[in-house]
Amino acid sequence: MIQMYPKAIVLTNQHPFGGTEMMAQSIRSALDANGYDTRIININDRNDLESLPVLVSDPHLALVMTTGTLPLLVRIDGKPIWRAIAAQVQFITYVIDAWPYDYVRVEPFRRFIEDWNIKNNLHTVSLEANDAKLIGPRAHYMPSGAYPAPHRQGPKIYPDRLFMWASANKELAVTMVHDEFRDTFHANNAWHLSEQKIERASEALRYTTTVHGLSAIAAALETPADILVKPDTMTALCALDSCLKRYRRVKVAKALRGLPVDIYGENWEQHVGGTASFRLLKPNPDHNHAFGYICQQYAGLFNFDPNFGHGTNERAVSALAMGIPIANNFNIRTDHLSGCYPYHFSDESIRIAAERLLNHEGEVPIVADHTWEYLIGLLLRGIARQTKN
Repeated sequence: MIQMYPKAIVLTNQHPFGGTEMMAQSIRSALDANGYDTRIININDRNDLESLPVLVSDPHLALVMTTGTLPLLVRIDGKPIWRAIAAQVQFITYVIDAWPYDYVRVEPFRRFIEDWNIKNNLHTVSLEANDAKLIGPRAHYMPSGAYPAPHRQGPKIYPDRLFMWASANKELAVTMVHDEFRDTFHANNAWHLSEQKIERASEALRYTTTVHGLSAIAAALETPADILVKPDTMTALCALDSCLKRYRRVKVAKALRGLPVDIYGENWEQHVGGTASFRLLKPNPDHNHAFGYICQQYAGLFNFDPNFGHGTNERAVSALAMGIPIANNFNIRTDHLSGCYPYHFSDESIRIAAERLLNHEGEVPIVADHTWEYLIGLLLRGIARQTKN
């Protein structure tokens, strides 16, 4: 007998700006649209957590999916959540940042990866394609979907200004990160590099055109990425990736000085405070979903991905979904799209992209494969194909 509308659970956690909760709602809707009967469980909600043992023992449960790796902290009867489910239930861990950060910061994720290597019902999904390849051959790639908001009524409030949505000096490394590559290498020298090698690698990172962070670091160290990325170097790689992220964000902001830009985020005063053409703002409310409303009021979004080269953050695709053009660092996910102006991390390239963005004319078309329904459907098809093999 066919089991219609099998049960699914989306495991999420509280996020200070609502990011994971937004993702959970979108994934639930997407799973429902793909034929599941889905419930969200927030691991920080006591009532939700108390109901979980009954839900995972339901014989009709077919799928569990996380928003990030923190839900892997949950245990049922002393077992990690992924070991407490039946063998026929597909368990998907969605890694929603560069994966070394999760590997270093979330101990259960390391245990999950060990089990993932030997259990066919466990699945690891990365929103960055290069990261997925480094995690392992069974890892899946699923980029972020868009988070649209209701369309504005009336004209734009700031039709002659650009905006950025990001914070500085808020990286996720667990060890010391400095503004300079050289100092960060010295504080995180897992490879026992000589002073000459550190200087050469630091110079390479300042001028690299490789967007993906781990690949850029590997090239700077003249080592293949799949050899460089090992458990005993992950902490150092997080620090270097964070240093590269900070360097690029500050470089972009400084290159835009003199152009009309509003920056929504934290810690920019120390880098670009006093720039007459800038306004340093905070959204009201200070929630990720405010992005979809605010972006509609500007000429365009000047975006940078967190060292992603193939798979963008949600800001880029959310702006495009609202019909707002973007400038984005070169990224396979967005380079070809109408309404996107790619740039390299050089002052000239950044300025050209910004000026083109300010002068953009015409409609930005909706892209169907930026929807969560499409992306989840594609992922489920890939998992089914992999499971059959």
